[in-house]
Amino acid sequence: MSDGPKPQSGSVAALGAIVTGALILQVASTIMNTVVPLRMALEKQALLLIGLVGSAYSVGFLVGCFWIPALIRRVGHIRGFAVFASLQAALTLSFPVLPVEWWSLTRFVMGVAAAGHSICIESWISGQARSSHRGRIFGMYQILNRLALIGSQVGIGYVAIQTHDVFLIASIAFSIALIPVSLTRAKGPESAELVSVRLNTLWQQAPAAVIGCLYVGLVSGPLTNVVPAYGILIGLGQRRAILLTAVIQLGALLLQWPIGWLADRVDSRRVLLGAASATVLSTAALGALFFSGTAQREWWLYTLFALTGGFSVPLYTVAVTHAYFRLGRDQAVGLSAGLLFLWSVGATIGPLVATGVMQIVGPQGLLLYIGLLSLAVAGYFAMRILTNPIAPEASAARTPAETSLPELGPRPRQDAT
Repeated sequence: MSDGPKPQSGSVAALGAIVTGALILQVASTIMNTVVPLRMALEKQALLLIGLVGSAYSVGFLVGCFWIPALIRRVGHIRGFAVFASLQAALTLSFPVLPVEWWSLTRFVMGVAAAGHSICIESWISGQARSSHRGRIFGMYQILNRLALIGSQVGIGYVAIQTHDVFLIASIAFSIALIPVSLTRAKGPESAELVSVRLNTLWQQAPAAVIGCLYVGLVSGPLTNVVPAYGILIGLGQRRAILLTAVIQLGALLLQWPIGWLADRVDSRRVLLGAASATVLSTAALGALFFSGTAQREWWLYTLFALTGGFSVPLYTVAVTHAYFRLGRDQAVGLSAGLLFLWSVGATIGPLVATGVMQIVGPQGLLLYIGLLSLAVAGYFAMRILTNPIAPEASAARTPAETSLPELGPRPRQDAT
């Protein structure tokens, strides 16, 4: 009797279960990522406190990337997924009873759990999908994930976020995500040994990728965790402030493919330069919008924020492409982990710096922060291109790994960007 079809059938079942659970998790995470800063803004909490709560989630994600892989190896993907979902469901219910000053601690632990989910989901997909289909499956997963994010953000506009109901809904969603994963009869993938990567080697071989990943974290952190509060501060109502956050993700969704397509055909550094420069122009146009009597001002607001997200958020993929070209695919796992680490550092620092600037100059300090940061990054890429016009092939020499980083390198989850 042939056993050939069984692994394929099991792989399809396992992929269906984990992707379904991941999409439900995305809905729950989006609710929390949007509601927490929005509710704090409506309650007129200090901007720096809003930034601290946003950064705490990124710090937790960063910490989770270091010690979660060992836990997954010990208990397995399915049990790990269940633990992280249960933890997030319980923590979500704690928000109505905790003082707002404690929310940063809760969000930190939720960030650790989110890192666990990210590692479980993407390593599971990578382990179950056939190599010939892996790229397409990952691409489809990313599209569905972002669609779930946008849809849930729009849906939040119809929920009374100043009641406890919104936290109950998010907790229910975290719990429901357990069902498809717990019911699957397929086994999770086997975990490989922990890998390491030397960060100074990454900087020496692919500095543009290092700057690119840091830049995306520094921008996407505020775009995710600060923009809902920004919308309230400039006078938008609840639904319109949430819509402002949603159009950022919509812009990233629409421009992800063309930017990636371009990066496959020209020097990645030129794509990074062009996109960072376009972000400077979009934030400058937003600043000018607030000092003009432009008709249909709100329509332009949404359009320009969509362009800001569209030109900045997808650059993580471009930075990864550049790094893989320079260092080679034989270091894929460690390389992915190192790039995720850099992105997480940026996402941790970004909300704090952005809200600090807003505290000094007002709500438009967010645009000032993103614009000046993008200008500095564009200047760096221009300098790199001028001093080294042709990107050399990846060096054959490989140096030993040194700095310990997580076993698996998941792409940054959209709820974190």
